Amino acid sequence: MSFPRKLESILPMYNTNDTIVAVSSPSNDHRVIVRISGSGSIDILNQLITPKITCEPGITSGKILNLDCLVYLFRQPHSYTGDDLAEIHLWANAALTEHLFEKLLSLGARPAAPGEFTARAYFNNKIDLAQAEAVNEVITASNAFQLTAAENLLAGRFGQTTGKIMSAILDLLSRLEADLDFSAEDIEPANEAGIISSLTETTGRLRELLAGSVRCESTIDLPSVAIAGSTNAGKSTLLNKLLGRQRSIVSDKRKTTRDVLTGDLTIHNCRCVLFDCAGLITHCETILDELAQQAAIGALKNAIVVIFCVDIAKPDWSEDLAVLSHCERSEAISLIPLATKSDLLCESEIAERTSKLKSLFGCEFLPISAHTSFGLEKLKSEIADRLITATSGLNKEGIALTSRHKQAITAAIADLEKAVDELKAGSAELAAMMLRTAHSQLSHIEQHNIDDEILDRIFSRFCIGK
Repeated sequence: MSFPRKLESILPMYNTNDTIVAVSSPSNDHRVIVRISGSGSIDILNQLITPKITCEPGITSGKILNLDCLVYLFRQPHSYTGDDLAEIHLWANAALTEHLFEKLLSLGARPAAPGEFTARAYFNNKIDLAQAEAVNEVITASNAFQLTAAENLLAGRFGQTTGKIMSAILDLLSRLEADLDFSAEDIEPANEAGIISSLTETTGRLRELLAGSVRCESTIDLPSVAIAGSTNAGKSTLLNKLLGRQRSIVSDKRKTTRDVLTGDLTIHNCRCVLFDCAGLITHCETILDELAQQAAIGALKNAIVVIFCVDIAKPDWSEDLAVLSHCERSEAISLIPLATKSDLLCESEIAERTSKLKSLFGCEFLPISAHTSFGLEKLKSEIADRLITATSGLNKEGIALTSRHKQAITAAIADLEKAVDELKAGSAELAAMMLRTAHSQLSHIEQHNIDDEILDRIFSRFCIGK
């Protein structure tokens, strides 16, 4: 949907005195939700809706542009943004929605920038910065573990955890500085061995926080699933079947796929990048073969799950045994062996040949046919299970941390380790300085005077209307 004003004209930092408006529902949804927030929200709405809404919070039914609608009114400071906020719910097509949007703009509202509703919640102290980032992570979560982790972040668990750690660092710092500032006084000196032990424990808590995090970044960080195997193993047909569209050329001719072909795939609420690469071969005959192999092996190194395809109907699997070594040398977390082209055999032959494959390769093969969809649902479930295991890496108690969070925690860990080294070397003053630096690193996660450029970068990743 195109709107009359360009969002690029909006300054990176938001004017919180304006009344902002945005369509908050998906563009393909028949139920449209338009959000408006700011001090002028009620006045603007009352110029369009009949009957007029009161200033009391609640739900009002009426008509806008002769369309039946519901208006949910939330008064400041008890709204999501902390300002007056209203949601208009109506059933309309794209043209009517755009007309309503233009009307709201003509009455004094302006288009909201990406993430501006959440930014206002942050500026109005309704949520902290980590919780603001969590809103976007909830929206973009690609599986149940990421969603749970993002919800943990939104609930403030990250702030609670880092707050306790920062408090522990301050306690240790005060004990060290008391020794430094009042060394001539008759006070009991700090137990350096005890401080070192506490610092080691605090560093361990930060490491656990990193290890227990669930990666929730943008599409570029989606986990990758590779389809690998020898030439003519049915990889391209499988790619097309899983994606539900013709992404790769399918041919009986060997070496049809020369490049790495990718597609965005969602299976059981798990998003990933699925890719098909050139069939792996043991001997390159031309420079094109060599380049295709380099691209395929390079792609495999970035995969966290590899689907290893073997043609169950072929008479000789010696080439596939050699190809398997490439897959095992990749950094993939798990391998899914597939016996493809099972539609070419009868049921008893499939059982006999999968048994031979297990004996030869040392692993269970899932029989599948991309042509008949035999075994496809089992494969999808297996992919989803492997992705959940890979992207969680841990348990449902993880917290979704962004790269900004991880950078701050990593820097704090380094400073705490330096503090321990300085204490062991007998330099309490330098150790205290490193503790102050570690505390400062963690405080950057939540502080409200954070650099404007960083704030703009955080909220610009959001959808418009959130």
